[in-house]
Amino acid sequence: MSVIDIEDLSFAYDSDPVLENINLHVQKRDFLAIIGPNGGGKSTLLKLILGLLKSKKGTIKVFGKAPSKNLSLIGYVPQNTNVNTDFPIKVIEVVLMGHVGNKNPLFGYGKDEIACAMGALSQVGMQAFAQSKIGSLSGGQRQRVMIARALCAHPKVLILDEPTSSIDIKGQKEIYELLKLLNQSITIIVVSHDISVILEYANKAAHVNKQLSFHDISDKKKTFHTHDNTGHFCEIELLQMLGAVECSSCDASDTSTSSVTNTNNNSLSEPVEGKSKWRETK
Repeated sequence: MSVIDIEDLSFAYDSDPVLENINLHVQKRDFLAIIGPNGGGKSTLLKLILGLLKSKKGTIKVFGKAPSKNLSLIGYVPQNTNVNTDFPIKVIEVVLMGHVGNKNPLFGYGKDEIACAMGALSQVGMQAFAQSKIGSLSGGQRQRVMIARALCAHPKVLILDEPTSSIDIKGQKEIYELLKLLNQSITIIVVSHDISVILEYANKAAHVNKQLSFHDISDKKKTFHTHDNTGHFCEIELLQMLGAVECSSCDASDTSTSSVTNTNNNSLSEPVEGKSKWRETK
């Protein structure tokens, strides 16, 4: 089941093109990692999906409708979750803000909404901190609270922009393990510069740099072409693979190792005059 459909999308700020001919289809319970250079259009693409910007050309559908018609089905965790650590607001109060679209906070929140907020905190393992001041938490803990806030609306899609950009290594691992667990019931879209997201968690990847290259990486072993039984594969192996013209340990007759294709018949990597690249989806 497709939850997000983008067809022939182009967008420009004034006369400066940012995205060109973008095509992307996100399926139910996908874990999509969006990567690419700064200024490549990743944040603009998110804003278009969220209905914060309107496309100049092409279409975006969220569950078959324009983004503005189905915003309640999308949970969003922005990149900058820094808060004023001196501001006296409790964790439970932050999470309750996830209900603001359906409730006027001036009149307070009911028992059902408080129960929902506590349930969201329980999902992210932060229920014990409900009465703590948000400023007293670590970066990773605050990010969990922001995820809980997004979960309060019971979204079917959770979008996160650089969710671990200011978190230590341990906290990063905990956040992605949490997203992996949430992915059992909802679709996850993560914008990240962390290539380990692709290697360990995502089943789909999109590289955005004005244009979009899409790859189905559900089968990690086949896609990244490992040679041992340890299951280990890190950034070093990926760089070696992308830089290699050929692999001496492979059977040359096995054409599946010369280029690994996704469901759209796009090659993840292919040797061209000693270089490898990601082919753009047309």
